Amino acid sequence: MRTFLKLLVLLAAAVPAVAPAQLREIFHPKADLPAFRCLVPDSWSSSVDAAGNLLLANRSHTANFSLSLVPGAKPRESLDELAKALLESAVHPPWDSREPAEISGYRGFKYTARVRHTNGVEVRAEVVLVAIDDKQIAACSMLLAERLSAAGESTARLVQAAIHLVPGP
Repeated sequence: MRTFLKLLVLLAAAVPAVAPAQLREIFHPKADLPAFRCLVPDSWSSSVDAAGNLLLANRSHTANFSLSLVPGAKPRESLDELAKALLESAVHPPWDSREPAEISGYRGFKYTARVRHTNGVEVRAEVVLVAIDDKQIAACSMLLAERLSAAGESTARLVQAAIHLVPGP
């Protein structure tokens, strides 16, 4: 909890136009555990797509997140396969780098790549995949457009750092 409060203060300080009263906490899924707990500026949009992924984006859509809980029979052994599927449009497949990462103490890997969308636009992608238990993977994907400002990227990285997993029963 102490780390979460520090991140709240850092996020509020990083964007002068965002005061603590203009931050909101999001839980996803709302009625089930495990769940993601996120802190985002009020100006960011949030929605859930047809597949049940939580989508977060800044106003200009130059910083985007997708948060998912993915069922899997052997999650610890299937992180690389899922990363390949998520980054199938990478410029240099399957990814540029792979390094250890964690979300709320759950360990896995962060995969980075340059991804080309169908419209030809390239973005920087970071996908963090962690095994929650023997049946689920938590996926946190962040896409950053080249035209994203330095302040916008700082805010996106603080949002990324403020994403936590609330464990299940």
